[in-house]
Amino acid sequence: MIKAFLDSDVILDLLLDRAPFVADAARIFVLGERKEVELYTSTVSFLNIYYVAARLKGKDAARPLLRQLRRIVALLPVNESMVDEAFDRSRKDIEDYVQLPAAGAAGMDYLVTRNVKDYPRTGVPVVVPRVLVDSVGYTD
Repeated sequence: MIKAFLDSDVILDLLLDRAPFVADAARIFVLGERKEVELYTSTVSFLNIYYVAARLKGKDAARPLLRQLRRIVALLPVNESMVDEAFDRSRKDIEDYVQLPAAGAAGMDYLVTRNVKDYPRTGVPVVVPRVLVDSVGYTD
């Protein structure tokens, strides 16, 4: 089974109903619910997602969304060496440089994001949501 690490942007596309990106994000979560793909994110990303969702939708709306998300998405740990390496290597988005080694350490097949260009070209293949959807052969 394919193991996919989801970047915050993909999860927020679904939770915040961000057009036009929500369609592929929703397909990914359907694949997760059907157990056709195992979905993961990092604990750091999960907390950032809660922060953004709570700020934009309110805490009362965000909490149930994140609880539902946790039923589908497993959380991967981030350790000190991942954080240290991210600070050493990244001049842009530290979170991106933490997520890639977390995904690699957990044996992910893909890291799925809309900002592919911001990730280094080493380790886990970094793809846009449509690539994951197509690789599984999603059908409605």
